[in-house]
Amino acid sequence: MTQRIFALDDPPALAVEEDSDEEFELVVGRRQVAGILFLVLVVVAVCSGGSYLAGKAISARAEAAQPEIKIEQPPASPVPAPAPMLEATIVREPVGPPAPKAAEAPLFANPNPQAIYIQVGAVEKGVAVILAEGLRKHALDSFVAPGPGPKSFRVLIGPFADVEAYQNARNIVAEIGLDNFARRYQAQ
Repeated sequence: MTQRIFALDDPPALAVEEDSDEEFELVVGRRQVAGILFLVLVVVAVCSGGSYLAGKAISARAEAAQPEIKIEQPPASPVPAPAPMLEATIVREPVGPPAPKAAEAPLFANPNPQAIYIQVGAVEKGVAVILAEGLRKHALDSFVAPGPGPKSFRVLIGPFADVEAYQNARNIVAEIGLDNFARRYQAQ
């Protein structure tokens, strides 16, 4: 008259009793326990993998939404800092007739329709101003034009009167080491 719910040993030979309505026996052997544990392990692994991928997707969206730029100030120290390094740039005088001064043209302008320009970048306003002024120091007709978005501005060089002027400007920009491409603007 014993009731056994789980038995972890091999099941003994069962004698069938016809009058035992109250007694029942559930026998689980080693193979069944191993199978159940394997199934539990697979379910845990699948759930862990799914939660890892979901967390990675959510954190990627959170990182992309809020780019953070930290500017660290150097700690104040009683030791004097070394003298700053000076940067030198070689500016070659253009060969041929003297070109009009690039500094006389306005820094912000709209491009002429159907004219060809060299675009150096589409960046924020402050960076665009620095790029345009730097290009003007290299005797290039550069200016800042409205960009593709509300907070971006294009840095353009031109317009060019002929192919030779375009090639000369492109060579100077290549010597400086800036990526660029030609662009023809349409009337808007």
